[in-house]
Amino acid sequence: MSLDRELLASALPAYAIGDELGQGGMGVVVSGQHRQLGRRVAIKQLPAAFAGDPSARRRFMAEAQVLASLDHPHVVPVYDFVERDGLCLLVMELLPGGTLRGKVTGADGITAQHAVAATLACLSGLSAAHRRGVLHRDIKPENMLFAASGVLKVTDFGIAKVAGSPGTVLTRQGEVIGTPAYIAPEQARGLQLSPATDVYGVATMLYELLAGVLPFPGGGDGMAVLFQHAYEKPVPLLEAAPGVPEPVAAVVMHGLATEPADRYATAESFGVALAEGGAHSWGPGWLLAEPVPIMDAGAIISAGGQPAAPGRTATAAGAPTVASAGAPATAPPATTTAAPAAGSAESAGSGGVTVAPGAAATVPETVAAQPPGQPAADRPRAGRRRQVIIAAVVVVVIVAVIVVIVQTHLFTVYKSNGIGPLRAVMYG
Repeated sequence: MSLDRELLASALPAYAIGDELGQGGMGVVVSGQHRQLGRRVAIKQLPAAFAGDPSARRRFMAEAQVLASLDHPHVVPVYDFVERDGLCLLVMELLPGGTLRGKVTGADGITAQHAVAATLACLSGLSAAHRRGVLHRDIKPENMLFAASGVLKVTDFGIAKVAGSPGTVLTRQGEVIGTPAYIAPEQARGLQLSPATDVYGVATMLYELLAGVLPFPGGGDGMAVLFQHAYEKPVPLLEAAPGVPEPVAAVVMHGLATEPADRYATAESFGVALAEGGAHSWGPGWLLAEPVPIMDAGAIISAGGQPAAPGRTATAAGAPTVASAGAPATAPPATTTAAPAAGSAESAGSGGVTVAPGAAATVPETVAAQPPGQPAADRPRAGRRRQVIIAAVVVVVIVAVIVVIVQTHLFTVYKSNGIGPLRAVMYG
């Protein structure tokens, strides 16, 4: 997609236009700086196919307004929306920390705990958006960016929606909206979408982070991948990456169920199950050892074995922590590297992004035994039920003893004039 810098500068006179940061099927992004405020921003120009469609522009404007109203630390803030001279522009926070894809393919790679923690931050942001009726529809590592502080933020919300009516995958030009490698079955079939659609995308992304390969190979053919997502079962995660802890792998595969009704219904319920799986695999408080802050996610933080105190963050590695007052951070356990998948690369969708071979997450040895027989989510609730039953039995026994004592003893009432006792038998 070509970039007309002069046209862009005339549409945004308040900003100094900087270098191009990247581009893909959904637009080109350049850096910028507000001339008076000095604030650095990212400026995204939507493709002409979107900007030239009046109905698409109206839908995108309505959705941009919703996104601008979202105030969540794991959602990239939108500062401005500009339509001028055929351009359709979004001005957003500049996130210089790189993408989640870059973390995976970098020299240091990414551990399984780090991958799960980043996914929990993503699910926290998605949960806030879903409560406002906004679906992302294009989850992938390239759309997870890091701020300079290390906070992960979800970007590119709702871009796919502008191409057609709800549930539609194809534009009038026949182009796939959303990245085929991460697309949910109902998207591929053109059916009704829901928060479970984003759950599937997140589960696909986490599968790739842990295994280094996608759940459907596809051979680089986008249409073949669409068909596989729509009608076939994914390769079990433990087959692709045997070193992944079983509780974590089970949660990921649940999120990859073909039918939406068989998945986690919400991003939060997925996050809670995933955090519990992490606690069973790496011990309570495992989130404290990770450098990825997780904010505004009380239920998820608690499920990870860490009490959610009033505040916004559960984190470690120097970031302020209020969800773990007094609790020591858990040292990172020893790690082993999951075996890389065969083949030279995996297609990440129509944008041409590839996953280098051997980019699987390093998987730590488990420090807690797997829960025998009972799902992780049910074990704390079962313990609480047992405590309530025991307390109720104790109360009933105490009341019964008191009743017996009252019924078997006489109460003596003395007359106040001193003539003698007046005995009366009173039964309670």
